[in-house]
Amino acid sequence: MEYIIDKDYADVRLDRYLRKNFPDLSLTEIFKGIRIGKIKVNGKKSKQNYRLQEGDCVKIFFEVKEKDRSEDIPEIDSNIIDDVKKHIVYEDENILIFNKEANMVMHKGSGHQFGISEILKAYLNNPDFNFVNRIDKATSGLVIGAKNLVTARELSEEIRERKIDKKYYIVVNGRIDKRDFIVKSYLKKLEDRVVELDKYEPGAKESISRFKVIRSGKKHTLLEGTLGSGRTHQLRVQLASMGHPIVGDMKYGKEKARFMFLFSHYLKIPKYGIKIELPIPEEYNKVLA
Repeated sequence: MEYIIDKDYADVRLDRYLRKNFPDLSLTEIFKGIRIGKIKVNGKKSKQNYRLQEGDCVKIFFEVKEKDRSEDIPEIDSNIIDDVKKHIVYEDENILIFNKEANMVMHKGSGHQFGISEILKAYLNNPDFNFVNRIDKATSGLVIGAKNLVTARELSEEIRERKIDKKYYIVVNGRIDKRDFIVKSYLKKLEDRVVELDKYEPGAKESISRFKVIRSGKKHTLLEGTLGSGRTHQLRVQLASMGHPIVGDMKYGKEKARFMFLFSHYLKIPKYGIKIELPIPEEYNKVLA
């Protein structure tokens, strides 16, 4: 059996390509097949970490079932798909930007048969669609989806290199008198939460956030937050440690609300010429009154 590598799998390791496309093959079988020449690239023995190039010919000298990619597209009720489609704010041949509501789940699991990712796979009829970033279930706002593996790898690299700008609207408890401020601290994951530390200790990661006061109410303040690093629960933990937890954040704060007032409203992806800025949600203005 011969398989010609297309652009989606260019620069992907040989063993990972085989694992993804031939799920019946165990890693042991893959490594052995490569080692003894039962799996070859361009007619030659290769190594498991060889990075495939577009046009490469992978030949497998034994019977194995190729994965049916259509199985990765779930069956979703058309009414659910129509409702989710309304939240798409940008779409082209490679990228889809989605405006997630608070408490929407992004992926199936943890008691959920499907999430936004699975619904959009069904809408696009595309098993390769996936989000390249994610936000907490309680957080709302812009998330980035890729329609193919090449774009997913490119966007993931842009995120790692901090080349994609994201900003958040946040409503916190209490009034903040500063016009803008920077929080620099160390965050460390524990079992079910993240804690802020004043100095480094093993397992902690340096975290930087920038904040600007947009508007103040009697009991709350609206901020715009920008991440200088991308740590789990970063904005939530740092603001709570200041004594200004996010409204509706029941993990790190106390004030109950229908949802958490943390909204990813701004996204700029220079590589693709994409810039999206959403307005302050009406609920945010109401809670400041």
